[in-house]
Amino acid sequence: MLGCGTKRTAPEAASAAQADFAVPGPGASIASNAPSVPAALPDVDMSPARIGNLDRPDRLGHLFRELSGLDDGHAHDDVRVVQFGDSHTAADVGTATLRHILQARFGDGGRGFVSIGKPWKSYAQDGIRGGMTTDFDGSKIRIKGDRAAGDGLYGLLGAGIRSDAGSARAWTRIAQPTSRIELDYLGAPSGGSFDVFIDGALAGRVSTRAGETAAGYSAFDAPDSPHEVELRTVGDGEVRLFGMALDRAQAGVVVDALGINGAQIFTPLRSNEEHFAEQLHHRSPDLVILAYGTNEALDPKLGDAEYERGLVELLGRVARAAPSASCLLLGPPDLARHASKEKPYAFWPRIGEIVALQRKVATAAGCAFYDQLEAMGGPGTIISWVNEHEARAKSDYVHLTRFGYAQLATSLGTDMLRGYDEWRAELGLPPTNASRTWGVAAR
Repeated sequence: MLGCGTKRTAPEAASAAQADFAVPGPGASIASNAPSVPAALPDVDMSPARIGNLDRPDRLGHLFRELSGLDDGHAHDDVRVVQFGDSHTAADVGTATLRHILQARFGDGGRGFVSIGKPWKSYAQDGIRGGMTTDFDGSKIRIKGDRAAGDGLYGLLGAGIRSDAGSARAWTRIAQPTSRIELDYLGAPSGGSFDVFIDGALAGRVSTRAGETAAGYSAFDAPDSPHEVELRTVGDGEVRLFGMALDRAQAGVVVDALGINGAQIFTPLRSNEEHFAEQLHHRSPDLVILAYGTNEALDPKLGDAEYERGLVELLGRVARAAPSASCLLLGPPDLARHASKEKPYAFWPRIGEIVALQRKVATAAGCAFYDQLEAMGGPGTIISWVNEHEARAKSDYVHLTRFGYAQLATSLGTDMLRGYDEWRAELGLPPTNASRTWGVAAR
């Protein structure tokens, strides 16, 4: 696994490890590819093929190998989980719960990748609050319309901020302990400079001027504690900021919540593929989660064939960018829409069809699949969740409350850890501290 801030070229990464899932290039058919493990940890046929609502936990083999390094005290680098998704992910409630569960068991590697400032008005994540002056503008992938909108350079999240003015300010308050801050930005021939302040003290100046247009990274060390990071432009060219990775000196788990409100699987496909691949490859994930489906289910023009092609294409991009990572498709939660005066809200059948398509593609592509619809209790459950005294779903019958998201994420985390423990048992690895309390209460 790569160390912090280091990268391999795509060919080097591909030869260094076999992928836990394999999706060929555009135009090729997808085929199942069972995960392989190093000789020291032989391949296993885990049974059962489903644990709780998690299909094929054996396909998380790479993730489990890296977690075992943390569990056994042999790891020197973080285990990184990257989740791309829509508003369910952007809220960072379920992802925050999963983050706390995994970090409680395997160690806190840091807060992960977050935006700088406020790329859109409602952007806020667990322990992250930001702002910026009006000299900065948000820049993100168009949710609908032309696939080639803009230049396709949107960073890992798919959204950032930009300014060509002098003295523009963007800041982010970080509640979690952080000891290393790596800034992610666009380098360009006309790029400008910005000063970096950590807790009000000048930490350094970064120039984004470069011979060619490509991503740039600059890291700053700080005491392991909460911080406020502020960036101020100099005014000598355009500054485009994609975000920052928040790390700690100790090895542990990191979970990135990379969600955009309204996004579909087609949204990240609007990024320039080479740029997307470089960004994801630099992040060096051990598990990539794709958490889409709600907005596709509400799109009356989207047919099965187009949806399946888009999902396969996105998996292909992920596989080419992070060939050694495990892959998990996270099915969308339940959804209800207005039906009639007599029956105001009813289960929306299209969500079940999307779940079935995702399971089909996951099976063919060698990914694990998690069924959130069934984890909630099956079709129509969201209606009762909305009408509970302490509601687990919101009155739009689409989004969940903090209680609902935390419950689903706890279920996911529980099933993942059960899969990991079974993986260890199948390999005959010695018991670890698995019996200690690792769960977190829904908040």
